[in-house]
Amino acid sequence: MAGTWQEYLVADTRRLLPVGDQLSDSSACQLAVNPLTALLLVTRELDVQPGDWLLQTAAGSTVGRLVIQLSRHLGVRTINVVRRRGAVEEIKALGGDEVICTEDEDLSRRVAEIAGPVGVRKAIDCVAGPVGAQVSQALAPGGELVVYGALSTHRQTDPAALTIPLQARSVIYETKSVRGFWLNRWFGTASPEIALHALSRVRGLVDDEVLSIPRGRPFPLERFAEAVSLAEAPAHGTKPLFVFEDGGDEGDR
Repeated sequence: MAGTWQEYLVADTRRLLPVGDQLSDSSACQLAVNPLTALLLVTRELDVQPGDWLLQTAAGSTVGRLVIQLSRHLGVRTINVVRRRGAVEEIKALGGDEVICTEDEDLSRRVAEIAGPVGVRKAIDCVAGPVGAQVSQALAPGGELVVYGALSTHRQTDPAALTIPLQARSVIYETKSVRGFWLNRWFGTASPEIALHALSRVRGLVDDEVLSIPRGRPFPLERFAEAVSLAEAPAHGTKPLFVFEDGGDEGDR
């Protein structure tokens, strides 16, 4: 976002959200990224209703965990895809209704077993590649898939690894739709009123402890190279936060 590497920034006051002392700096500085992404995907992009099934990949990621927390609050049932058997119990303990492990389970078959003849009509994916294609195939006719990331392409240069091989018949005859979501683009197109309303809702969900944001790892600015390396590492599990003043991890960032 604009201003990340600036000491001073001229900001549109209509897009500024005040936060109270009850929010830590670590949580406050992350409100407009992963928690907002989870909220927009579930409520605005897909408009998932209480009782609906929501299928998501990378359920163990930060956004995936927030989607589970938000879905429980909204009465949405989740089918969560992970790639390691060891992550299954952790996702269930977090509140995921069903978990599919691609290490030893067939994604489409398991979705059909879980959702039954009605099927799943809403899905989000941040893996892309063959997994994203399997999610599309597992959707019921008329289903929607929103792709917001491409973890499978991390550090890849092979063009085949940068695609989602969709079946034409699913798109044509079953009228399934696949579209992308990028938070920066949403901020660029949303009105200040809509953006502030969404951020206010996220703030309220965090204040009410519906959403739990993982604590960031503080870095002094002098260690910026180490912080960037952590941010770019796959499955690092925490966000690096720059600390510009003394005072530990609750200093100004």
